[in-house]
Amino acid sequence: MCANPAESSIREYLSKRKRRTNDSRRYTANEKYLTSSVDGGGLSSKRLSLKLNYQSFNYTDLLICGYIIKLPPNIQPYATQRTMIAKILISLKNKLNALIESPTGSGKTLGLLSASCGWLERYKKERTQSRDECKACHNGSGNGHSGNKTLDQSTLLGELNDVDLSDNNSKRMNTISAECSCDTQSFSTLEDEFENDFCAVASSSVVSNKLEGVTLLDDSKLSMKDVAEEGHTCLPRVTIYYGTRTHKQISQVVKEFSRLPYGKDGVMKHTILASREHMCINPAIRVNDDINSKCKEFISSDGIGCSYKNSMRGKYERPSAIRRLIAQTTQKVNYVWDVEDLVEALKCSTPSLCPYFSTARVLIDDADIIFCPFSYLIDPIIRTNSGLSLKNTIVILDEAHNVEDVCREAVSFTFMERELVGAAADLYEKATELEKELAKVDAKIVAEEGLIETQGNRAGRYKECLEMLKGHFKTVINFLNKILDWFVNVSSNALQLAPMKNDRLTYTFNWEKLFTTFESNDLNIFDKTGKGTAYSGLLEAFISITGTGNENDEFQSYLKHYKPSASTAICVEKFLYFFKSYFRDDNRTSYKLFVCIDKPFVPYAQSNIFDIANNSSNSVDILDMSSYDKEKEVWLDSRTRLKGYREVKYGYRVAISFWCMRPSVAYLDAFKGCRSVILASGTLSPTDTFRTELGTTFQQEMEGNQIIPDEQIFAAVIPSGPSGEKLCGTYRIINRDDRFIREISLILSHVCKIIPKGVLCFFSSYRVLDHIYEYMETTGILRQIQNIKLVLKEPRRSSLMNSVMMQYERAIVNSLDIGPQCTGALLMAVFRGKVSEGIDFTDDRARCVMTVGIPFPNAMDEQVIEKKKYNDDYCTKLQILSGDEWYTMQAYRALNQALGRCLRHRSDWGSILMLDERLLQTRTNPNAKKVSRWIRKQLRPLTNYEHFLSELANFVNKMELKNSQLANDSNCSAFSVVNDEK
Repeated sequence: MCANPAESSIREYLSKRKRRTNDSRRYTANEKYLTSSVDGGGLSSKRLSLKLNYQSFNYTDLLICGYIIKLPPNIQPYATQRTMIAKILISLKNKLNALIESPTGSGKTLGLLSASCGWLERYKKERTQSRDECKACHNGSGNGHSGNKTLDQSTLLGELNDVDLSDNNSKRMNTISAECSCDTQSFSTLEDEFENDFCAVASSSVVSNKLEGVTLLDDSKLSMKDVAEEGHTCLPRVTIYYGTRTHKQISQVVKEFSRLPYGKDGVMKHTILASREHMCINPAIRVNDDINSKCKEFISSDGIGCSYKNSMRGKYERPSAIRRLIAQTTQKVNYVWDVEDLVEALKCSTPSLCPYFSTARVLIDDADIIFCPFSYLIDPIIRTNSGLSLKNTIVILDEAHNVEDVCREAVSFTFMERELVGAAADLYEKATELEKELAKVDAKIVAEEGLIETQGNRAGRYKECLEMLKGHFKTVINFLNKILDWFVNVSSNALQLAPMKNDRLTYTFNWEKLFTTFESNDLNIFDKTGKGTAYSGLLEAFISITGTGNENDEFQSYLKHYKPSASTAICVEKFLYFFKSYFRDDNRTSYKLFVCIDKPFVPYAQSNIFDIANNSSNSVDILDMSSYDKEKEVWLDSRTRLKGYREVKYGYRVAISFWCMRPSVAYLDAFKGCRSVILASGTLSPTDTFRTELGTTFQQEMEGNQIIPDEQIFAAVIPSGPSGEKLCGTYRIINRDDRFIREISLILSHVCKIIPKGVLCFFSSYRVLDHIYEYMETTGILRQIQNIKLVLKEPRRSSLMNSVMMQYERAIVNSLDIGPQCTGALLMAVFRGKVSEGIDFTDDRARCVMTVGIPFPNAMDEQVIEKKKYNDDYCTKLQILSGDEWYTMQAYRALNQALGRCLRHRSDWGSILMLDERLLQTRTNPNAKKVSRWIRKQLRPLTNYEHFLSELANFVNKMELKNSQLANDSNCSAFSVVNDEK
């Protein structure tokens, strides 16, 4: 009888893998031993060898899609993890984008890391082979595409500078883009890849070096570099950027990365991008509230300097040297550190080095995987100032359910009247000081015989620098004068077009009206950003006056005296980025101008709105209406810092906002040149908006199953309350009378009596939360709940959140400390709030999650109104969702995110209760299918409210009994071990 071919292939693979593993272990141990003894920086080679032996060999091999994926010891991946890894490998192999939804507790982070690192490990080997075969590399031309990580830039704005938009260049680049578009029709399916695991693997072919759809406005420098390397046939360098929403989440991801062998074996070098606030170790800087500004002040050419940064000069400007120093300090080879570990290591090292510049400027050069917050990748100002180029990289955005909002916010800009007036006044003052200094130099040159004729003398060169700087100041001042003139015009128009209600006025200009205001104020001259344009001239002037030129210039210390304040630089920089984004492609139709004029809580008579320098002498005298004299380029009547500028409306705060309506503006700007982008979250559903709003095709999608057994999940929709009142949490019903509020209050009371330990309940807004809390307080229901639960409310202020969570944790762990009948805590929270994401409510911390209503965005919010209008206007042309469809998607995504707070790992158990009849799964209710699939599969049919209470009580009793049995078994095992030892 013939053996099964598949079984034979499996046995053959396992046999080969065993031989290969033994061979690689012997080779790796010898190689690491030799490397460590030479470059260990004084560490014991024996200790290094032992550590590496332990780290290198304890991992689990997994063959998926032809790739060997390494997992932590004794890990058997869930089916959901295997599918996720396969989807990611297919995406990376074929340069595709992917949407990955995997419920919390299913090993999403470990799957993302192991798949991407496993792919990159083999790619690096293939790249080494391709470089050996590349004639251009052997001839010494170029650098083999190794420079895709950071931009070589000395200017503040980097990519903004020197962009060539000539017709010839556009045609050439368009041709290249067309030739290099990825053929996505030939990639393998998931089923094909699984079949290929048991087939002979062909040797990797060398991919030709072509540009991958480079767009014009940001990548001219990159395209010039590629042109210089046309002779190369080797594979380009690829790095992984792993983005998270917060710094805290980075620590969690790095912890998962440390479980894998890739970092421990030295296969993957990593670094972390974080702010100075998280990394600064200079005590003189850390005592300040604004650590970022104080650091820049210290390290400026006329600053006192930072010893930690200075210690990096020379030897520690190389990543290998810093990595050896970390190993020496921690006594760990290939140590996978997080931010706190690195800060402590470099603080205690000899010499002590600056962690911020070590990671952001040095370790990033050789890092294979870079962990950072979303803002470093999506925000154009942060990305450019950090010197990041994402061309040909792999970008993974974890917890990406809010990425649309992040993208829209990244390219939306707000300006206050105070901000603009202060910037203009600051520039005038610096320019005036410069004029005085120039007059002194002129007088000195005239007084000293022969200096005028000597162009190479110091005074002559100094005068040339001052005159150049004067011209640049004039350019920036002229620009800001135009902006102020425009600001006054649009604000005054808003005052005429909209009524004032409750000391607040708002008006929105659509894109046509906005563009018309730019034309009438001659601001459309910035629509071209190439060389020789008004934009490039402004950019050059801005870079000059902000002092970001050559620090070694002999006159740089003198010019620093005329450097504008940080707030002025930020104000102008924001406008530069706005115009760059606004005039690119057809983006002008994506913007709306929102004007808001309101009365502040503190009267301007008490808080001087124009006092930028905290100097009372700079206050603004209110004069008769003054105006900008375009011929003289000044504001008239000069009794104030800004030569008689008058407030738009006395005693009122005026702000204008450029709202971007299309997330794709920021998304494509950031990720258009990436090899692959993977968006992952526990709650991406519904996914329709990702495809339409981000302007990108996601060829691979996955909605993973819950790995927790069905019997450990109780999920139900509660359509009516104890009194039989239908539950429908709309704004109208909530505010109609107290019947809905009474039903919700009673359900809370009943559930808290049944559920042990932690209960989370989410409401659509703080207003609804407070309404229900006050009702329970008035009727005595709150007192009943407080007899068995500590009742807490999510605070509006983030600074109070830690205190609330400490109280919640204490009530869960030590319930009897709260009261003799206390069984835990009830935390009342809001959708999209601080509790709804980023906090791990595992096990007893969330035995039940309740949601009240459906969290639609505030229908009266101006930005929501304008976004719905925009989608309605362009849904056909851009093939995006209509305004109502987009609005609904936002609600269900927030609902799914809150529901995901429960059930965090395979042994966890809990209940999910949705209190709203609109979530019943019926044929006439298609929106109910927008709830995450794994929750829909678990929904229990209930006949009435009494049936619900009975089923919930039975579920809790069953789970508590199971936990009790497991605890007894554990105690018996421990007792047996103790007796055996005796």
